[in-house]
Formats: sequence, C-alpha cells, structure tokens
Amino acid sequence: MRKKKKEKEIVEENYVDYNNYGMNNMDEIEITEEKESRPRFIMNLIFIIIIAIGIIIAIDMVCVVKYDKGPYFALRTATLDDGGTQIFYGLGYKVIKYHQEQGRRDTEVGFWTMPYSVEPIDVDAIDLAIDFRNEPEATAEKYAGKFVRITGRIFRIKDNELVLRYHDPDNTYTLRIECPMAEKTDFSNFEEGMEITVLGTIDNFTFATANKANTVNMSNCFAE
Repeated sequence: MRKKKKEKEIVEENYVDYNNYGMNNMDEIEITEEKESRPRFIMNLIFIIIIAIGIIIAIDMVCVVKYDKGPYFALRTATLDDGGTQIFYGLGYKVIKYHQEQGRRDTEVGFWTMPYSVEPIDVDAIDLAIDFRNEPEATAEKYAGKFVRITGRIFRIKDNELVLRYHDPDNTYTLRIECPMAEKTDFSNFEEGMEITVLGTIDNFTFATANKANTVNMSNCFAE
C-alpha cells in the first residue's frame, strides 16, 4: 500500500502540462496584447476607409460644382433623349448634368433621391428687384442655383449676351439681369426696351456699386 502511494507521488511530481508547456508570464502577456490589438486594427482600418471615401466625395463635389468637370468617382447610369442630359451615381451622391435642347443646361448635385427636374421657377424682373432690395440674403438663398424663367425688358444687347433691367425713377430697386446665352443666338429680331422671357440658371447675386446696380448673374440662357 505504501509502495503504491509512493509511486503516485512520483508520478504527480513528474507530470507535465503539455497544454501550457514552455509558456511563462511574458508569453501570456504577448498573447493577450495580440488579441486586444486585433479589434483596434479593424477600427483603424474602418476609420481610414471612411476618411478615404470622404476625400473622394469632396474631390468630386469640388470638380463638379466649382469647375464643372467630372464627376470622376461616380458611375454614369443614363443619358436621356431630352438633348443629352446625363445622370451619375456616386458613393451616396447623385449628379445630374442637364443638357436640354433649349432649356436647362446646368449641373445639380444631391443625394440619390434627388429628382430629375426641368420645370423652371417663373418670376418677373420687378418682383425679383423688390425682393432683392428688401431681403437680399433671403432672396439670394431662395434663387441661387435655381433654374428660372424671368420676364423683363432688354436693357442692352452685347456680343452673345442679353442684359435685362428693371429701373425705378428713384433708382432704389433698379436691378440688372445678365443673361449670357448657352448657344450662339441671332439677336436681329430683338431691340432695346422689348419685353422678353429668358430661361436660365441663376448663379449668384452681386450688390450695387457706385457704377453698377444690383445684379443677377445667370448662365446657360435661352430667349423665348
């Protein structure tokens, strides 16, 4: 009996745990750090991807909006038979480059839900002049970048541009509307003082100076 007990003690003394064989505290720390670093690496990778996507979108926005180039990182999904309007989809954004035969010719950027829209906002020169004089910031925010149909009288014809104007006797609400044509236009049937309607996109507004009245700057215009 004593012999068996002694043999058991010898076996226990010589027992080796092969599951942890060769490991010490430093090994355990290294494994723990390795396990903890994996989620951190994944989070950093996701963050880098998000930053890269943001940079791509920003580059496309600047190229399209400021320079009328591109988009370079969006896929063209359609070319419409309205004259050549092109529709692009990017990472969360949509670009419509309008090119109607005689209508909208600007570029619009928005979310994927942004609709195709070629119906202009109708406004008279006198109403625009009053709004811009009374509430310049609100009027600029309301109309800047919008496709409009403006009715007014021709003030000047120069090169390939019409200048409309509303003028009041006190020169308080006087407004110039500069309308460069989208295509070469024959102005032989137009004359100063004639009332006409112009289609185009309002780019921006400029405030009056000593030599120039409040001005609406348009682009890609057509005379109706």
